Amino acid sequence: MKQLLGLFFFCFSALTFAQTDSTVAKPNFNDSLITIKGKVVDTTKMVSFYNVMIVNKTEGKGIFGSYDGSFSITVKKSDLIGFSVTGYKTQTMSFKNKKYKKEYQVTIYLEMLSVTAKKVIVKPYKTLKELQEERASIAKREVPQITGINILQSPISALYMQFSKREKTKRMIADMEYEDQKREVVKEILRVYVHNDIIALEDDEFDAFITFLNLNEHFLKTATDYELIVYIKYKFEHFQKINSEGF
Repeated sequence: MKQLLGLFFFCFSALTFAQTDSTVAKPNFNDSLITIKGKVVDTTKMVSFYNVMIVNKTEGKGIFGSYDGSFSITVKKSDLIGFSVTGYKTQTMSFKNKKYKKEYQVTIYLEMLSVTAKKVIVKPYKTLKELQEERASIAKREVPQITGINILQSPISALYMQFSKREKTKRMIADMEYEDQKREVVKEILRVYVHNDIIALEDDEFDAFITFLNLNEHFLKTATDYELIVYIKYKFEHFQKINSEGF
């Protein structure tokens, strides 16, 4: 009798424990398949065609939605899903921590991409006539100097003008301004030549090529357009050869 009672209580306890355990334990649906249906919407304007792609970021796979922004995709509940539409911010969504359902209905409200670009100044290409006028007008800024008979009349001033740091600096600045002026004119000429496929100079090669050209002031100011083109084209071929041979 005692053995029967003991067996009864053991079975009763095991059954009670199993029922309690089954009540506490929750099924894990994260590997279960779900279907996500919905639509992407721009609430700020009418859009006749949405170039929408739905990407399963966990699996690395994707599908395209319909032109009206609607879509349907089947994934695992734990997967991370991305919604990408041209011109809008990409949005992501996961149903991992949501109550399990076989199908979810969603609406994705789109946000326009905002891009802050650097300020760009567009400079029109100059005509050959304009470039001719600029070449002819190249001139060094005059720095006052005492010469000739004025040296005898004012020797102290002459010595000051010749040897003072301030006056030397003025002359040096005038020389630098003059060189910059010449380089800018030559750069404008090269821009026109590149635009018209006379030479194939890259943007980052302009300064090096201008230095390599080392155009004579008189030739730059007086050469005809044809003479300048022939000379610069010849020098450019030389420049290319030196660069390609690594000298």
